[in-house]
Amino acid sequence: MENDLKILLTIADRPIAEEIQLLLEKSGVHSLLTSDNPASSVMQIIGGATLGSSENLTLQVHADDYKQAVEIVNQSPYWDLFI
Repeated sequence: MENDLKILLTIADRPIAEEIQLLLEKSGVHSLLTSDNPASSVMQIIGGATLGSSENLTLQVHADDYKQAVEIVNQSPYWDLFI
């Protein structure tokens, strides 16, 4: 399955990444959000945004849905993330 996934975008802002993921889900495109620093989620829960933990989030979609996902994001307020 991992070979069938394609990176849609990488972003450091979790709320925006989750908003894009929700937008894709509403359009029928399932996605996977992964972090290069899984501990940052725990640190945010414990200390809130004040800890300033950094992480890069990767939003991946199935290769068959990639073109549709790009179109969805391009027609959203987040289109500039592809520039």
